[in-house]
Amino acid sequence: MTVTISLLPDDEKRLAQLAAASGTDMAEYVRRLVKKEIDAPLSIIEAAEPLARAVEKSGVGDDEFTSILQQARNDAREARQSHGRGQRPP
Repeated sequence: MTVTISLLPDDEKRLAQLAAASGTDMAEYVRRLVKKEIDAPLSIIEAAEPLARAVEKSGVGDDEFTSILQQARNDAREARQSHGRGQRPP
């Protein structure tokens, strides 16, 4: 896939400097930057955004949501502890 972008002259100059310092041409340097961004793990905010939207849409209040999360955490903790004792998780 080919993507064309427009850069400000100062940004283009800095990009050229960074590419040269890394021993690559600008196209390869930009490919590496894009790949690094694509492969980066989501931040907690990015990962939580779909859940936050779903909770907001559901109308569940903060206290009820907190209670649900705490119960899920407790259930998961109990399942891990039971599994550690040779029992199967539910």
